[in-house]
Amino acid sequence: MLRRWLTGASSSGFFVLRAACDLAESDVSYGVVEQLARKAPPALLDRYTLLRGAPSVRASVVQVGGQMLGLLDDLQGQSPVLVVVEDVHWADERSLQAIGFVLRRLEADRILTVLTARPPAPDELRRPAIERDGVLALAGLEENAVADLARTATGRELDPAVVRRLWRHTGGSPLYLRTILSEVPADRLHSDPDRSLPVPTSLASAIRMQLAGLTPDARAVVEAAAVLGGRRPLRTVGQLAEVSEPSAALAPALRADLLRWWPAEPFCPVEVTHALQQDAVLEAMDPLRRRALHTRAAGLVASGASWRHKVAAADGPDPALAQDLERAARMCLTSGDVDRAATLLLWSADLVPTRGERERLLLTAAAHLAIATRVGRVAPLIDAVRPCARNPLRALVTGLYAMSTGRLDAAGPDLAEAFDGARADPSLHWIAGVAGGGLGYTHYFSGAPGEDTVRVSRQVLSLDDLDASLTMWAKCTLVLGRMSADGPQAGLRELQAVSPLPSARDVTPDHAWTLILRGCTHVLCGLPARGREDLVRSLEVSETGAGQGLEETALLYLAIACHWTGAWDDAAIHAAAALTTATTEHRLYAYGGIYAVSAWVPAGRGDADRARYFLDAAEQHILPYQAGLLHVGRALEAQARADWPAMLEAVNRSPRDPLIHNAEHRVLWKPLHAEALIRTGRLVEAAAEVDGLRAMTAAHPALSVAAAWLSGQLAEARGAIDAARASYETGLAASAGENDNSLHRAFLEHAYGRHLTATGHAQRARTWLERARRRYGEMNATAYFGRCDADLADLGTTVTPPGGVAVPDSLNVREREIAHLVGKGLTNKEIAGRLFISSKTVEYHLGNVYAKLGLDGRRQLRDLIQQYVRTP
Repeated sequence: MLRRWLTGASSSGFFVLRAACDLAESDVSYGVVEQLARKAPPALLDRYTLLRGAPSVRASVVQVGGQMLGLLDDLQGQSPVLVVVEDVHWADERSLQAIGFVLRRLEADRILTVLTARPPAPDELRRPAIERDGVLALAGLEENAVADLARTATGRELDPAVVRRLWRHTGGSPLYLRTILSEVPADRLHSDPDRSLPVPTSLASAIRMQLAGLTPDARAVVEAAAVLGGRRPLRTVGQLAEVSEPSAALAPALRADLLRWWPAEPFCPVEVTHALQQDAVLEAMDPLRRRALHTRAAGLVASGASWRHKVAAADGPDPALAQDLERAARMCLTSGDVDRAATLLLWSADLVPTRGERERLLLTAAAHLAIATRVGRVAPLIDAVRPCARNPLRALVTGLYAMSTGRLDAAGPDLAEAFDGARADPSLHWIAGVAGGGLGYTHYFSGAPGEDTVRVSRQVLSLDDLDASLTMWAKCTLVLGRMSADGPQAGLRELQAVSPLPSARDVTPDHAWTLILRGCTHVLCGLPARGREDLVRSLEVSETGAGQGLEETALLYLAIACHWTGAWDDAAIHAAAALTTATTEHRLYAYGGIYAVSAWVPAGRGDADRARYFLDAAEQHILPYQAGLLHVGRALEAQARADWPAMLEAVNRSPRDPLIHNAEHRVLWKPLHAEALIRTGRLVEAAAEVDGLRAMTAAHPALSVAAAWLSGQLAEARGAIDAARASYETGLAASAGENDNSLHRAFLEHAYGRHLTATGHAQRARTWLERARRRYGEMNATAYFGRCDADLADLGTTVTPPGGVAVPDSLNVREREIAHLVGKGLTNKEIAGRLFISSKTVEYHLGNVYAKLGLDGRRQLRDLIQQYVRTP
């Protein structure tokens, strides 16, 4: 049915990208993506480096999916595109994730995607299909369709009673029906409709009948094609079948619909028509012949594909083959191909004679999959892992699996067992290195004292012969522990001591993790400009496919940096990209912090419902180490509503992890805590907090504006008018720097304007209130804008809504993102890449933007946005 439909689609002007998944290739990372990309014009692929040939196994799903989206975008500019992937239940995990990423981002596109799968369909693809009401469950043919198929196959009408019996007997399966109708003469079916049908009782037995009716050469060719699997050159199939003229032997198999043949293509490939037929052919073969064919096939196919045939040809334990497989697995691990290595190790485990060896190979495969966070492949192995004898390798697997699924309480003891059990044996130091790194992260994620993370990290670094990646991992956990214990400045000093880096532009891909860590630490030190430089460079590295993960963390802290400096539209875009990356890559540990930070911009813009949605989602996923970001989000949401008791409650919301004890995020929460205390009248506590804030300005100059503003607020609350004015004017006298917190400066200007109003200096008050109003407008901080307007109105000033507020009020979230990026001068293609959508979708939303704002085109929109939007 699909083939017939595809013939019509091709002739209807669609550009067709098609891939067929194969169980034998389900461990080939990005194998299905490579099949699809291979159908595209080579000139287009020159623009997409990750799609030229097989994508690097180290490339992130988001980067591969993003380039796939760009390729489809280019193709649909020429004609509608049809993407067909057959048997997606056999697709490799990375391709599934990349295709799912693309499907969720198609909006206004001329792209039709057809995926076929046996139930249950992979969740990555089933969910987007359900969301678009695009699931078609194929049951058996109805009785009238059986009659039509029988008429086509036999050339005559069958008696209704015969049709009904065929329908009941086959369940309407087209494959089973075609098999029967090709083998049982119509006369026999029609001669006595009241008697039992002379047909086989199953598809397998029907195919056995078909095979028995073929010529010896035709049967040999069918069996060879089944053993090889997939589309294979006819010459190779003939060599395996030992048939000198395979093309001459094809006719009977083609008439029986057992084989498909593409004589017009290079090498004239053939394959068994249906996977169920392939299974039935293999089942029908004599076991000795099947093994003999697999043995010969191993010498005919590429070396990487030969392992499957060698394993299938084995008759019981084969220690020599097991050793060869393990050596090949080590080579795959060296090249970063974890999925293939795991498959080879698992095959090896089936070929060794002793339980101890089987468990070692199983656990080694599971460990490497767990290290690479291939949770989908580890999960089916866990039931086999648990009965294994307790040892450091088993503890490593169960600990990493628990960690990757968010069960930190279970991960800690297992990783500690693995670490302690492996440290004494130099041959197990790789286990100790991984377990110690995981244990350090578990301490950090679970909110344990930072010194616990520091201690474990130093123990890992003392191990002999630790490879570069594990050394880097341990240095990162060491820095995180120091930052958790003593604050980000201490973390930055530790990082500079153990892993000094050059300027961001000169950092190589091998140090991408360290660069991300330095960028995040800079942000938490109140140095968002330096942090942004590091984080942007780390993302540039990942776009080449050479990244090492943690892109979602880089994007998260870019969002925090942009929020700090007033580039709120960029902050919202980075937060959305962080969430996309984390959910696509299944990085569960990051969800809570990203949801929390995603609430910050809508909170400041008065979109309380959206802010609460993100905060509630964060509450469901938050880990203790991220609690500071959630508390800051709750406090910002309450601040925007001027709900001061709720703001204070948010700062100290969690009895287990009060924000005032969180050294890591001190730069973010300290001003919020001081303001909440002042606004709720707790002035003695507020004075201590403001003193602490002023003391921090020596190490964190970016807090100087907040210290001046809050010192003035505290003085006013105490009735010290002159002291308040002095504080405000000291803060305003300092020129704005690249690390300025724009919202704090707006608060300072607003507070000074109110102070001048209260002390009878109306003209000067109007000047400062208008400056604050302008700054709120640049951020579209509508939650605060109205308060400033009210203060200006009290001075008799007539105010009109500025473009910076009117524009976003009339646009939805996606339209505002696109309008903002147009204002920055990006092309539609660049905007599509930034937002992980297609340029067609950008065009669609831009049309809505022009209509809503009454604009004639891009130039007018860019001019309008550039008047108000602040860019970093």
